Amino acid sequence: MKTKSLTAAQIDTLAQRLSENPIEPTTSVKKAGDNLARLLAAQIGNDRAALAFTSIMTAATFEQAEARLTLVLDYGNIGPVGKTAPAVNEPKGATAPVIGKRQAILDQAQNGVLPQAPDFSKPTHARFRTKLAQIVALAEAGDIEALQAFEINPVSSSPKAMARYRDLCVIAIAARAWVTA
Repeated sequence: MKTKSLTAAQIDTLAQRLSENPIEPTTSVKKAGDNLARLLAAQIGNDRAALAFTSIMTAATFEQAEARLTLVLDYGNIGPVGKTAPAVNEPKGATAPVIGKRQAILDQAQNGVLPQAPDFSKPTHARFRTKLAQIVALAEAGDIEALQAFEINPVSSSPKAMARYRDLCVIAIAARAWVTA
């Protein structure tokens, strides 16, 4: 489905729902968008306004944008139990830092855990399966010198995945050797 961006007049119409005073029509989509963002931030706070603004502005049609604005205004400040959202100044509990998938795999490798080999079952990777099998065999044998000497030309996604896997295996095997030494 092809999406058409909202016009300045449509954005002004949405912004008018947030303002008690009449809004002057703008001819620039950017100015209208800035005005809508400012009014949203004043109404629901900066953090939520950024998400709401993105959701509204990426709607496929004006009707969808209007419906999204209605959802934000009518249901946005209600918590799951029917209470209002906590004030911004209230202290929040300590949150754990978000760790990405690649960082988690790297952390495991640094603790000596061999990573899972990449999935080369798709036909795209067919010509690289033998090389990957060699790398897996070297990794399982714990031959760090052979892994480091194994040459990979990372010109496409398959060799890049193999190089990433090899490098993580080297890190894991080195971590194991360091722990036992």
